[in-house]
Formats: sequence, structure tokens, C-alpha cells
Amino acid sequence: MNHRFLAALPLVFCACAATAALPTIQPFLDQHCMDCHDGEMKKGGLDLSALSTDGADAAAMKKWVRVFDRVAAGEMPPAKKERPKAEDMRVFMAALGGDLSTKDAAQKGTVLRRLNRREYQNTINDLLGVKVNIIDSLPEDGRAHGFDNIGEALSISGIQMQRYMEAAEQALNTALNQETKPETEMQRASLDSERNRKDTIGKHWLRRDDGAIVVFNNGGFPSTVIPNLRSKQAGTYKLRVTGYGYQIEEPVVFALITGSFNFRNADNVTQSFHELPVGQSSTVEITLHLDANKGIWISPQGLNGPDGHSPIKDGPDKYPGEGLAIQEVTLEGPFLTDWPPRGQKLLLGDAKLREVPAKPGMRGKFGYQPVFTADSTDPAGDARKWLPGFISAAFRRPATSADVEPYLNLFDAEFAEGQDFLVAMRTAAMAVLCSPEFLFFKETAGKLNDLQLASRLSFFLTRSTPDAELLEAKLTQPEVLRVQTERLLKAATLERLVADFTDGWLNLREIEFTTPDKQLYPEYDELLLDSMLRETRAFITELIQNNLGVADIVRSDFAMLNSRLAQHYGIPGVSGLNLQKIKLLPDSHRGGVLTQASVLKVSANGTNTSPVVRGVFVMDRILGIEPPPPPPGIPGVEPDIRGATTLRELLDKHRDSETCNACHRVIDPPGFALESYDVIGGWRERFRSIDQGEQVKLTVHGRKVRYRLGPPVDAAGELNTGAKFTDMSGFQELLLAGQDRVARCMIEKLLTFATGRAPGFSDRSAIERLVAQSKTKGHGMRDLIHAVVQSEIFRSK
Repeated sequence: MNHRFLAALPLVFCACAATAALPTIQPFLDQHCMDCHDGEMKKGGLDLSALSTDGADAAAMKKWVRVFDRVAAGEMPPAKKERPKAEDMRVFMAALGGDLSTKDAAQKGTVLRRLNRREYQNTINDLLGVKVNIIDSLPEDGRAHGFDNIGEALSISGIQMQRYMEAAEQALNTALNQETKPETEMQRASLDSERNRKDTIGKHWLRRDDGAIVVFNNGGFPSTVIPNLRSKQAGTYKLRVTGYGYQIEEPVVFALITGSFNFRNADNVTQSFHELPVGQSSTVEITLHLDANKGIWISPQGLNGPDGHSPIKDGPDKYPGEGLAIQEVTLEGPFLTDWPPRGQKLLLGDAKLREVPAKPGMRGKFGYQPVFTADSTDPAGDARKWLPGFISAAFRRPATSADVEPYLNLFDAEFAEGQDFLVAMRTAAMAVLCSPEFLFFKETAGKLNDLQLASRLSFFLTRSTPDAELLEAKLTQPEVLRVQTERLLKAATLERLVADFTDGWLNLREIEFTTPDKQLYPEYDELLLDSMLRETRAFITELIQNNLGVADIVRSDFAMLNSRLAQHYGIPGVSGLNLQKIKLLPDSHRGGVLTQASVLKVSANGTNTSPVVRGVFVMDRILGIEPPPPPPGIPGVEPDIRGATTLRELLDKHRDSETCNACHRVIDPPGFALESYDVIGGWRERFRSIDQGEQVKLTVHGRKVRYRLGPPVDAAGELNTGAKFTDMSGFQELLLAGQDRVARCMIEKLLTFATGRAPGFSDRSAIERLVAQSKTKGHGMRDLIHAVVQSEIFRSK
């Protein structure tokens, strides 16, 4: 059975009526399948005699779909068995396909989806006009199909509701904690503080004639946290760092780290990386958001000076090593464009905040915390004036009187008890922000209406609540929907879409799950980690903004690089830490998602690579093929960490087993193609090992490497179709020849992310139509997003 026939199967069979054809399924199974898959044999762990046919049993339906697909592909019955007659095959496939389609369609619209924690944070921040980090205080969301916004995986518990209440209170307090707009001010500081003059300057650091303080290590000890420089209020700030590289050949890099810098350093965040030129004073300006009372740490990168536990021998003026000279650091802000915050205007209207004396013992984490009230001459009337608007904004639709009444009752009870208008309004607002109407997408089965489409489109493309224009748009009209889709794709929130989508699709959320072994990969550093993550996100952004085809996912003639990535990839002529679109030479070994360091890192552990793991990654995330789980009782293949035997050699023995070979001949070849890339995405021709192989004469970060070079890499393979390749380039050619499969995968991933559910069997024919439509336009990424939004799947529950 050829692949074109396989692609056409969903179109042929999904529309068939199931009820009339069901009696034809069992005879086919009895004649062709039960010899190996009955209660006694259970080959591959599959017992068709006991497999449930209940459409609500998702696990059983998944197995029936796999039966359908393997029969359609000609894999079952196996070649050594008698082949079914063509007419018997056609009747069976029509019957099973129709039954699966009917049962899958019946399950649509049954799952209620809630906001995941990132959507909750974005929504509450945009609603209230604040910027608070509440993700870390909320329980981690469940995942399904790679994403964390899938309805079936998003349960809710009493603990989660408690966390939602705490998060809502935190956000509301931020919006309602200041009566006057904070003034923008300029703070100036340097490392030349009284304490540093006493303990550090002249011993560990060098003071130059131009006033610069030169640091020779990463600034952990002695600390290069800038003294007496903190954000006084939450808001947007401009940070300016003036300095230069000292006794160094290349620009000196520093990390900008913010935090409270208390004993535990629990809230330290590496914001970004920057560089200063060699020898010549220059200023780097960075715009960032800071919460109140956050300090600034300028941490040099790649310097190999003394660790700081004892003074530099002969004094820092005689030290010949590289350094970062810091002259001045200024912090200007906060800059607030919208005042008062939106939440304050929505809840209080014309009522003004007024600070009142704090009760005894009311001290916060950083000392005295102001307490406010709001003056209202008609509290009950003002509540009835302002709460309906707030509730409508929170519910993402006009609120009815029945919607509003419980919250007005709550306000009345709270005000009667405390006689404080602000407290009563905040209590009612907290209840709104924890209500099912706020936490869940209220979508009824069938066609979505304008408001439901507004929420679905907004949370897909902006990852947050719809704005006023979207809520007013007639999105059930295709052209209006297209115009609004294009508007949102042009918005700054595209960054959110790309980050959240790639976190799920390519599993980039796990980029820090493993730490590469320092002995095997001494060149790995935090700057490389940051750069590899930004590369992939910038690459996908480039595809969307310029409507480049999915062929570029497989292999592109460009990459988004900075100097650190270019050095890692061995590509000359790239300078600066900002990502740039770089034309690739044919022998660069780069181009496409699969050759990017971020993807290669998340598909490996910190020590070695596995063709199995990477093969599964390619099948699932690039080709949209879910590999079957290993048969029960079959042990996995463990690598030889000494480097004496390659994992490929171990897998060759593993595939001698008929049980293992059926799956591994499909899974392993894509992983073999990626064997030329190591754990951190570097190109390799030989494996690295700890104690086996040839010694290496190389210095990294001023230290001799300790790893050895082991056996040569073999990146050749043969697909289960018989097509062969000798290296990654050859494998990419095979992928490009079947790029419709890649386009189908992208459509399925986009639909899953956009709707909060994975497309089911009954969606196959619609997806095939989308693939055919996309093919006429070259499978452009922007076109794909438009096609997904216009599809019946997106516009229906």
C-alpha cells in the first residue's frame, strides 16, 4: 500500500457511517489479527479480544487508531502472513474508520479547559495593568501532547484554588497600593563604595586613574552587586552600564542579574547578557521591568582570575589577566505610561486612594508597608457602578445582572462588616478572579460565537485576554477573522506566542533540565545556554514574520546567530551578542531546527546522546508520528559511559530481537542522522569520553580539557521505506522530499496549541484539506496560522 493511498485514507473513510458497517469489523479481525493478538498471544502487548470499544475510553481508542493506521500502511497483517483481499480490506477500513470517526466526534466539546498558570498571569496582569510574577506561586500545570494548555490535563484542586486566591490578592494589592504616580528619578552608583575601598579595592580589584574599578573574575566573591542601587518602586527602568574590557582581546561580556541579594538569593534572575568594547569607555543601555527593592549585579563572564578568597599576589596592578572595568552604573525610573493602573480605574472609578496609619505590627518583608483606603460618598452606588464593568472585563463578555449579583452581595456583606470601601471592592474582585467564568474558557459544543472566538484567538496569538477591538469584532465573518488575526500577528505579543509554542512543540521548557558534564563539555556556559534558546525563538519568529515555508524547519540557508553561537558552530565573521540573520555556507552543518543547539540539548542528557531519544523527538515533533511505547518487560538500552562502545553498536544488538526491531527500525534512523551533534549541539566527528580514547591538546577558558576522543561517529542510516542516507544532509533531503508530512505536523501542533485539544480521528479529513490548501502557497508559516484560524476545527468546540 503506497503512501499516497495512506494520505488519502482519512478522506475516504472518515465520512462513512459506522452503524451499518460495524458487523464487518469482527470477521476481519478474527481472520487476520486474532492469531497474534488474542487473549493468549497478546503480541506486542495488544489483546484485541479484550480491547474496549467504548468511545470514552481514550486509551482504548488510541490503540484502535493505531490498528487502523498499521493496517492502512500495509504493516499489518505482517508480510509473512496471508494478505487480505482488496475488497475485504476496503470494507474493513471503511467500517473501522467510520466507527472511530463517529466516536471521536462524540467526545468533542466534553472537556472544560481552564487557563494555565502563564495564561492566568498574563490575563491578570493585562486586566489590572500591572506586572507581577505569580507563576512560581501556582502549581505546575499538567501536560498532554507536549503542551501545558490542554484541557484534558488541566485539572483543578483545593490547593490550586488557594493559590489562585493568593495570586489574585497579590495582583490586586499591586494595582491598589499607591495613591500618587511615582516620580522618575536617576540614581548613580559604582563599585567604589566605602566597604569596597576597605576590603576589596587594591587587594582583589584594581582602581584605575579614570576612576574605573577592574574586576578579574565573575564577581561572585568579592561581589559585584552594585552598592546602594535599588529600584524604589515597581516599573520600567533604564539601566546604563559604563565601562570597558581591560587587558583583553575581545569585547568583555557581562550578565545582568537582578534580585533581592539576601542570604538565600532565591529570587535572583539573569535578565540578559551584554558586552563592552576593549579599552574604550562605552555605555550599554538596558530597558527592563523591576519589582520594588531589586538590586543590580553586573557579573563578568569568561574571566579566569583568582577566586577572590585571598588577595591577588603582588597586587591587582601587577596582575596580567583579563578584566572588566566598571566606571559607573545608573538606574533611571520608574517610567509608567498608564496611571493610575487599569485595575484601579476599573474598580474605583473616580474614588481616590488615601494612605491611612498602619495598625501596630503591620510590617512587610522590607519593613513598613503603606495601608490605603478609598474614599467614596456612595459606597453601595459606586460598587454597582464599577463592579459590572470589572466583571465584564474579567469574564471576557458582557456581564449579566445574574453574573453581577453574587459579587455585589459579597461587597455589601464585606462593607457592612468593615466600613471600608477599598477592602470590600478588593474582596469582591478577588472572588471574580477566582470564579469559573474567569478561570475557564466557556465554550459550548458546536460553532463558537464572536465572543468565544475572540477569547480563543487572543489566547492563541497573544496568550492573554482579548482587547476591546477583538471583543467588538464580528469574528464569525471569515474576512474579519483574517484581519484580526493579522493584526495580532503584528503585535509585540508575538514574542509570547513563539515562546509558549516552542516550549511545548520543541520541549524548550526543558532546556535547563540537564546540566552538561563539565569534564566532557567545558565550553558550555550560561551565555551559550541563553543564546541557543534565543536562536530558536528568533528563527521561528523569522519564519512567521516573513511567511517562510516549513521547508526551512527542515533545512534553511540562514541561521539567527550571535558571536557566541557562531563560535560554538564554527562559523566565522559574526560579532556582537544581538542575534543576526546570517547566510550559511553549504558546509556549515547548520540550517533548520534540528541543527540548532537548543533542540539538540533538550533531546540529549548531560553526558551523551541517544539515537532512540532523538529519533522519537524527530518523529513526534517534526513528522507528527507518535512512536509506540516499548513492549512490556523489554529493558532499555543503556549507554557505555566509558566510551568504549557506541550506543549505535548496542542498538544493533538490541534490534536482533524481532520484538524490538519492528519499532527501532523506524525510530532509530532519524536519531542516527543527528549523531554528528553532541549534547550541547556542537559538531563532532568522534565521540567524547571520560577515560577511553585519544588525549586532546586543547585549552578552554584557560584550562586544559580533560575529555578524550573515542570512536568515530557514524551518522548513516536507512529508513523503514528503504531510503538510505549517509549523514544529516542526506537525511534532510529525504525530509524535504516529504515536506507535506512536516506541514501536516505543524498544522496539528498549531491546532493543538490553539484549541487546547489534540485533533482526533474525525479531524483527519479537515487536516488533509488544510495541508492541500497550504501546499498551493508553499506551506508558509504565516499562511499556516491563518489557515488554522479559519478552519472549522478552530472555529468549533
